[in-house]
Amino acid sequence: MLPRMNWALVLGIVGAAMLGACGGAPVPPDGPAPAPPAPALKAAAVDDCVQQPGKKAPEPLRKRYEGVAAKARCQREVFTIMGGLTHFLGVKCAHCHEEPDYAKMTHNKHVANWMARELIPSLAKKNGGGEVWCNDCHVVDGKGTAKILQAPRDQKWTIEWMTAHLSESFDAADGKPLRCKACHGANLGDPNFRRKIILTDHLPVPADRRKRPEPAGEAPAPAATQPPSADAGVPDAAAD
Repeated sequence: MLPRMNWALVLGIVGAAMLGACGGAPVPPDGPAPAPPAPALKAAAVDDCVQQPGKKAPEPLRKRYEGVAAKARCQREVFTIMGGLTHFLGVKCAHCHEEPDYAKMTHNKHVANWMARELIPSLAKKNGGGEVWCNDCHVVDGKGTAKILQAPRDQKWTIEWMTAHLSESFDAADGKPLRCKACHGANLGDPNFRRKIILTDHLPVPADRRKRPEPAGEAPAPAATQPPSADAGVPDAAAD
């Protein structure tokens, strides 16, 4: 959940900085030493679903959500979660939604819900753990991006990114090391390597937690009959 910014505090700090830069009243040379600056105040995070004094009660969920908004407790929190997605993916709402019919299902909504429901629970962070979120993967060169493997795809760069980032940052949910074959069924070059994993059930999730892909008719890709050539492409680890 993203904290709300205390804009009054921010504007006050900025205003004070501007006043100092433009030449405030100087301290006399022989005057007392200036007091040390007060510690910077931090804007407190506001819980979207907690009743705030003098405000309306938070609106209850309008429906039961699955996937991305599955953990939302009230309607305001749904919008906060969606705001986090647009920020971390570097996209606008229309990337997934068909405006103005936000409830209509789209391919990118299927992908986002599948990632929240299947991909994220299949991964575990290394070095301290914590909740896996979009920005753990969808950031390239410090910027949010929906295409973590670039578009158009570059095989050499993609393999390097997946090896250096995914394998080094995550384990499988069952605690085993995350390797190519954990999601793709086999290592790159093996005839059983599955190029497509998005919207499939190839992920390293215990059998009792697996669910079928959400879109009807979206069957797993057949196993390759030959090892992929050098220009045959690389694993799909982002939305098509």
